[in-house]
Amino acid sequence: MKKKEEYWDVYTKDRIKTGRLHRRGDRMKEGDYHLVVHVCIFNSKNQLLIQQRQPFKKGWANMWDLSVGGSAVAGDSSVQAAEREVMEELGLQLDLKECRPVFTMNFSDGFDDYYIVKRDVELSCLRLQEEEVKGVRWADKEEVLAMQRAGIMIPYWFLGELFEIGDTQSFDAHGDRKKLLETGFASTENLESWMSLAEIVRKGFPGLERESQMEDYRNTVLKNMERKTAICTLDGRTVVGILLFSKKNNGISCMAVHPEYRRKGIATGMVERMIPELDAAREITVTTFREEDEKGEAPRAFYRRMGFVPGELEIAQGYPVQKFVYNRMDRD
Repeated sequence: MKKKEEYWDVYTKDRIKTGRLHRRGDRMKEGDYHLVVHVCIFNSKNQLLIQQRQPFKKGWANMWDLSVGGSAVAGDSSVQAAEREVMEELGLQLDLKECRPVFTMNFSDGFDDYYIVKRDVELSCLRLQEEEVKGVRWADKEEVLAMQRAGIMIPYWFLGELFEIGDTQSFDAHGDRKKLLETGFASTENLESWMSLAEIVRKGFPGLERESQMEDYRNTVLKNMERKTAICTLDGRTVVGILLFSKKNNGISCMAVHPEYRRKGIATGMVERMIPELDAAREITVTTFREEDEKGEAPRAFYRRMGFVPGELEIAQGYPVQKFVYNRMDRD
């Protein structure tokens, strides 16, 4: 039986429909573009649903691929094409009307929209398109990257990053972070991002004015990382909160939060992560700005909320500060 001819809408380089159609299989004219879509389905374990292409299929035959992919046919919007491809290839009905592509990749003669969907799908319930799909399975990041290294997975260059996005659906280009931030001990691989944040907030820290002081601070951070007295909050791989503490002094040495991430509970999370590491029988201390210092309003209010109380007035790095004290024994 002769296969029905397929036609695509032709777009300009600015993704505007020309009103012309292109027949699949014909060579596209220079300056003509068409639309392709991919749908990447992740389950709650952050495993990606991957499909194996049929060995007789043209293009990447017998290779493992993302969940679904294909060209939009004439009249399809991007979302309509994505829904249709999922139904055709997997027999799975998805409503993507409220979705937008997470990202778009341009290629030589078109645009490729990538959708990411969270769905725990029972493989036994799928109806695979025999002409296209040989099999499906769930695979985690390590498995997929190993398959790529083995030469049996289509070599998408962004495959590793795809799992990061799939795990969080975390951001758009304007910084609308949605993921749960992670707080824990900092490691040396976090050092550069830590110092980048320190550069942003250094004006608020006496003793970090000169470059030589920043270099000394870098060495101090590194030592603290090695002895597990450095805590950070990560948004992906980016450090957005930093805290150094001293077991000898039983207190906070320095703490800062990225200006764009404040009022998200980051400082609270870091302090709560630190407290069990310190001596419960001793007071926990921190020095911050004095009451009359305009820089002191926010940090002083924070430490009070955490249960710290004002203590002695001191001088640190030639700057007037005040000690705040937390007695865990009084709160147990």
